[in-house]
Amino acid sequence: MSNTPNNLIYILLKNRRFIIKVLTIVMLLTVGGSYLLSNKYTVTTVILPPEEQASSALSLGGLSLGEFAGFFSGGMGYSLPLMTTLADVYADILNSRTLIDQVILSTAYIDSAGFGERYEDQPEVAMFLARKSFRKNFSATVTSSGFIKISVTTGDPMYSVEVSEQVIARLDSINTSITLARYRTSRENTENQLAVARAELESTTEKMLRFEDEYGTIMPSEELSQVMTVLAEMKGRYIETTMMASAVRNGIRSGTTAQILELDATAEALRQSIDLIESGSSSGSVDMGIGLSNIPPAIIEYARLQTDFEMQLKMTTALELQLQQALIQETSITSSLRILDPPMHPGWKSKPKRLYIWIELFIFTSIILVVSLYSREKWYELKIENPETWNKWNNMKQDIRDDFRRKK
Repeated sequence: MSNTPNNLIYILLKNRRFIIKVLTIVMLLTVGGSYLLSNKYTVTTVILPPEEQASSALSLGGLSLGEFAGFFSGGMGYSLPLMTTLADVYADILNSRTLIDQVILSTAYIDSAGFGERYEDQPEVAMFLARKSFRKNFSATVTSSGFIKISVTTGDPMYSVEVSEQVIARLDSINTSITLARYRTSRENTENQLAVARAELESTTEKMLRFEDEYGTIMPSEELSQVMTVLAEMKGRYIETTMMASAVRNGIRSGTTAQILELDATAEALRQSIDLIESGSSSGSVDMGIGLSNIPPAIIEYARLQTDFEMQLKMTTALELQLQQALIQETSITSSLRILDPPMHPGWKSKPKRLYIWIELFIFTSIILVVSLYSREKWYELKIENPETWNKWNNMKQDIRDDFRRKK
């Protein structure tokens, strides 16, 4: 018998009654069994990634007070890896064991899954099995647009809605607790920096008082006013440039390495100029334009103390304002979740998809029948046309049977 498509069609037609009987029995059992499967309902929720809570901020030297405090506290923001977004961070939080356990405990998921009574004496095992079952029916993914998509599947549509609402509530709770912890740490660091700034202000004030006790109060002349104005401006620019470079380096503000190097170079040049003015020397070819050689050293020292006092006072005032802002932020944290598609009744079951089950099983059974009938036909063909090979296979089959009999 030749191996051609016509041969295969002939085999199927010859065994048509057997094929029809098998397919009929299998499909009847499949249709009946599919109606015994319990319905599952999937509730889908879409939310925007939670935003970092921020309030309107004052500014100092081109930086907002929030960034100013972040500079002094070492940066309290998230340090995200490359190509990672906040949506990815919160998707990981949604899939974390902490959040899942909280949802399981708050929605009595262990009892609904049937593990409560079965493992009443083994709560750890019940929680493990409930967590495993929950993960099979729960998913939290990030869409291509950056939204977070949450899907919850249970046997009751309203229970799916309840579980979805608890997932959102727990995410918001975790996000709020993280934000509160960050605000608390930022406030504590701001308090420490304020204490340092106040100590520096007291030290500068004490130096000025000692200077005035020794030399008396120096009335600012035109040259002294010019020196103080230049020093105050340059020190202000120096602090602003240094803070900006640190903010870019710590990720508080966006920037490139070239910008950081440029800011560092500018800050170094400003520092050298400030040292040159405060030292009272005009060596070299640099012309400061204010006649330092004609100004007594006491006047230059007084100008330096005066500008230090003004900058320390400005910094202390800014930190006091930031501390008040941090206290307000701790007590005014609100939900940062924005829900695009809230959880609601899906309207129709999601599982089982009976039509898909019927089609898949019909195709699977048909393939098995075709392969088995064709193999059986080839086996008979081998027995008739090539008896020597048939005998070899029969002997091999007998040997295999003998092996099992010996083991038994």
